[in-house]
Amino acid sequence: MTLPEDHPRRFKRPYSSAELIADGFVHAVAIVAGLIAFTVLFVRIVSQGGLSDAVAMAIYAAGFFLLFGFSCAYNMTPPSDAKWLLRRLDHASIYLMISGTYTALLSQLPDRRLAWTLAGVVWAVSLGGVALKLLLPGRFDRASIVVYLALGWVAMVAIRQLIDSLPAQTLILFVVGGLFYSVGVLFYRWHSLKFQNAIWHSFVTIAAGCQFAGIAQAIGHGG
Repeated sequence: MTLPEDHPRRFKRPYSSAELIADGFVHAVAIVAGLIAFTVLFVRIVSQGGLSDAVAMAIYAAGFFLLFGFSCAYNMTPPSDAKWLLRRLDHASIYLMISGTYTALLSQLPDRRLAWTLAGVVWAVSLGGVALKLLLPGRFDRASIVVYLALGWVAMVAIRQLIDSLPAQTLILFVVGGLFYSVGVLFYRWHSLKFQNAIWHSFVTIAAGCQFAGIAQAIGHGG
């Protein structure tokens, strides 16, 4: 299946070479930084974490690299059937990144019942979103943005338990990251802005970095 013929994405202005280079640079920075950061994180887990931490962080790392890998491939590929396939994988991987990030964060909660409940909700919605993106590409794109944002902020329903259980720095960094993600959506939608895509992905990179730092801070503090 390909993108519908009348989908707005088919009528967006083409990006200039400079814009593509800038966007590629942002992705390269994110991927290289991720390789370094996750290596350091796993080294830290060996001394301060446990098996459950390692599994949770492996899921988190997979979501991170799937997101930035597919995003880079999609945005750097010229219009073609392959690009539209990559678009589906790119958008589906956003759900996996959100779920992976939550898996890492919730693994540090002492209240295992709460952690499993929240993780179950996030993963159920995310897997449904992945199926929608893969099987019905180009449909419900605007609604998906709302779902991404809602899913990203769903932990607020347990904010009291999170405050009681996690380091203050972790929560601050997570909220800051969430704000960068949310504000970045404005640039994602601002298609006429020069370097719009690179700016949007810069917000995503900074947001991911903030939340990674928050998770790293929490290692060793959970149950």
